[in-house]
Amino acid sequence: MTTTTARRPKKNLKEDQLVTTTFRFTEWAQAHFNQVIIGVVALVAVVAVLVFVANSRESGAKQAERDMGAALALMSQGEYATAKTSFQQISERFGGAQGASARFFKAECELKQSDYKAADDDYDAYLARVKDYPMFEGSALVGKALALEGLGNYLEAAKSMAAAADKIDVKDPRHFDAAYSAGEFYQRAGLVPDAIKYFEIVAKDGTGDLKDRATVSAELLK
Repeated sequence: MTTTTARRPKKNLKEDQLVTTTFRFTEWAQAHFNQVIIGVVALVAVVAVLVFVANSRESGAKQAERDMGAALALMSQGEYATAKTSFQQISERFGGAQGASARFFKAECELKQSDYKAADDDYDAYLARVKDYPMFEGSALVGKALALEGLGNYLEAAKSMAAAADKIDVKDPRHFDAAYSAGEFYQRAGLVPDAIKYFEIVAKDGTGDLKDRATVSAELLK
């Protein structure tokens, strides 16, 4: 046999290998037909489930946004009872930021209705999740303080309002409002040194009428 007849072009070798591989795969597929079908069906099912979950999440998020918008509109119109019911439903149906926000706004509605115990409970429910959803933390602490004031618990109201002052940025006007209110609550709770501390914070760095009132309040307590 000559060298010329013994050797085949590399292209033909590659083609032969491809044919052989294809043939062997076909043989394997025929011998394992059931397993192949099951595998394909399982893959299709997994893809279908992933698509369904993605679509459901998107649809759920849009529905939550629509429900929140409608509830907030009711709240802005003073329809606190109806809005509160809507927020309750949202908090039960949806998790994440929408559910947490709904709990906060439900507490706000209850505060407006002077339902202080329910408001305090719902503020606590929101604050329990505040690490993940901190968008209303300062406002929730202020609301909780006002609810506790309504319940006559001035010491806890003072603590919550002081915590709000710590969370709210000093550039935000609410910071000094919260500090002054903390001083008032501490005064009503009989803790004069703590009251003076917060009045002096406002007297030192506050502005306008609030600064003047805080200065007078601190002096009167000394």
